[in-house]
Amino acid sequence: MTQEPVGDSAVGPPWRAGQPQEPPSRAERSLRSTRRRALLVGALRIGLTLVALWWFSRVVRRVNWSAVWDAVTGLAPVQLVALLCVVALRQCLNAGPLAVFVPSLGLRRAVSNDLSANLVATVAPPPGDVVLRIAMLRSWGIPSAEGLAGISLNTLTYYVARFGAPVLGLGLAAVAGQAEPAYVWTAVSSGAVSLVVVAGLVIASRGERPAARAAGWVGHQLRRVTPRVDPAAWSTRATEFVRQAGDVLRRGWGRAMACQVGLVLSEALLLVLSLRFTGVPALVAPTVTIVVALLVSYPLTALPFGGVGVLDAAVIAILGLEQGPFETKAVAGLVVFRVCWMLVPLALGAVTVTRWRRAHVAEAAAVRSATRGE
Repeated sequence: MTQEPVGDSAVGPPWRAGQPQEPPSRAERSLRSTRRRALLVGALRIGLTLVALWWFSRVVRRVNWSAVWDAVTGLAPVQLVALLCVVALRQCLNAGPLAVFVPSLGLRRAVSNDLSANLVATVAPPPGDVVLRIAMLRSWGIPSAEGLAGISLNTLTYYVARFGAPVLGLGLAAVAGQAEPAYVWTAVSSGAVSLVVVAGLVIASRGERPAARAAGWVGHQLRRVTPRVDPAAWSTRATEFVRQAGDVLRRGWGRAMACQVGLVLSEALLLVLSLRFTGVPALVAPTVTIVVALLVSYPLTALPFGGVGVLDAAVIAILGLEQGPFETKAVAGLVVFRVCWMLVPLALGAVTVTRWRRAHVAEAAAVRSATRGE
């Protein structure tokens, strides 16, 4: 979203007290409100991250980092190959929904698009990643409207999986006899978010009129809280979105969700292998417990940098490895997990962005101008 410049004639400077000032337009008030909400949400996320990092730092201070380094660098070549294979599987599953919702894209380009956007989202403020995604899709001959609809559906289905993961974790823990009250609370609260997104997608799949009515009803309810909400505008936006995305959503919903669930499970497999390869035995941390720990903690990936430190602290606490002889090996395993989960995709993203920029110089220049606000 690009903000229009506001000159002195629209809102006069404070020293022009003698001139009447026009009230801010609805768009300006909406933009200010959006910025305030974004700042509040960002501050909350950063605050939670700092609190969890403080707790995690208490564990880190006790760790023998030379032993962690020995465990990480002691991985055998066959173990490295196994980890990289899981990373490759994860990236394909991560890009799978985009390939489903934009059929003309194909899996190879979807992976390239996803890796590139992940890099930009890490190093640049939003919506730089979306700008790059759209530019890449247009350079491949895909209309912006089709690409934006696919990107939106890809994000929404990921939210379903991200916030629905604790529900899956609770079910697995119940089957294994490891259910805890904290798991139930997390599954209920996080699952409610996932259910809301699912309800929205189901309504969108039924056509423009149901989506417009639902969006208008939600707008009317929110208008009771704040007068800034325009129910008619909500209905219009819902209609436009369904017009672009309704058909592909109905056709690809099942395959996209299969990819998203597979993505979460592939990350659980990556965590299991990372811990095993660094010396955490199954007797100390059973495979089921490791998977449950990640699934229950998975909504923490919504925090900055994928919840680094926060998610790790939660997993160590659930496994009961924050103290004892296997604490160092557990930290080493999480280091390996984070390298595979974050750093390897970032390195691959740097490669894909560089290749695309060399092949599409004009589009790359436009992206740089848009992200810098030129």
